[in-house]
Amino acid sequence: MGCVPADTRCGSDEYPRHHVTLTKSFDLMTTEVTVGMFRAYMKDIEEQPPWSTAPNHPVVIVPWGEADAFCHAVGGRLPTEAEWEYAARGGRADTVFPWGNEAPSDKAGAATGAAFEGDAAKTVGTFAPNGYGLYDIAGNVWEWVSDWSSLYPEDGRTNPEGNAAGSTRIVRGGSFGDDPSNLRISNRTPNRPDSVNVNVGFRCARDRG
Repeated sequence: MGCVPADTRCGSDEYPRHHVTLTKSFDLMTTEVTVGMFRAYMKDIEEQPPWSTAPNHPVVIVPWGEADAFCHAVGGRLPTEAEWEYAARGGRADTVFPWGNEAPSDKAGAATGAAFEGDAAKTVGTFAPNGYGLYDIAGNVWEWVSDWSSLYPEDGRTNPEGNAAGSTRIVRGGSFGDDPSNLRISNRTPNRPDSVNVNVGFRCARDRG
């Protein structure tokens, strides 16, 4: 977990690279939670941005607590940061992006496709999935994870869940407004849990078995 050797743009919080063992099987939603999904389970939804015109756009303007509540309402939870990174890699342990080391493309259906450096998110599934069948894991909207912000440990960890408390949570994956450096798998960004952002959404995990 953390900065890979092929990546020359890593921030200090992406070091040290360390070994993580996940012993619990889990599923992760294949897409980000959409406006349609959110409306089906939650009473209230903040007005979405002007570009959000279809039920299959990712829901945004959702603080961490509401994202967590939605995931529990559907029988899941937010993924840990370690689970998110494992899933985002899609079986590629040493690559910069989910598809490899090539720069992203905004061409629909592209194997290296992602929504970035633009003014709006795309409907989910616009681009090719990663090796685990997950769509938009890079770009489109940032995704909340369960962890509080913290520095990485020097040694390995098993099923890490981060600090017990803190002032900021982590978002992952980059968004439609970011440059390619923020779409790197190891990139991690702190965000206040009460923040409501037009470029932050989430997807849910579920314990298996």
